[in-house]
Amino acid sequence: MLESDGQRMAITADTANHHVFSLARPDWEVRFDVDKAAAEAPRRSVFGMLAADRLPFIGYHMPFPGMGYVEARNDGHHYRTPL
Repeated sequence: MLESDGQRMAITADTANHHVFSLARPDWEVRFDVDKAAAEAPRRSVFGMLAADRLPFIGYHMPFPGMGYVEARNDGHHYRTPL
């Protein structure tokens, strides 16, 4: 979490490996999940917090400009660009 002058932004690194599938279906495993059974919980937790707090984030696998927001949708989340 970065904070400056009262504003916050998260850097999620590889929490999501795809801007659609990893957010919409956090229960889906990816090849790079070392502990596939435990990988779902951090995705739900991190993206749930970002959606609830309406915090911007930067993720490695997000489309240009690489920064956006998360919205809760169904049983998962949705990536939204700031524009």
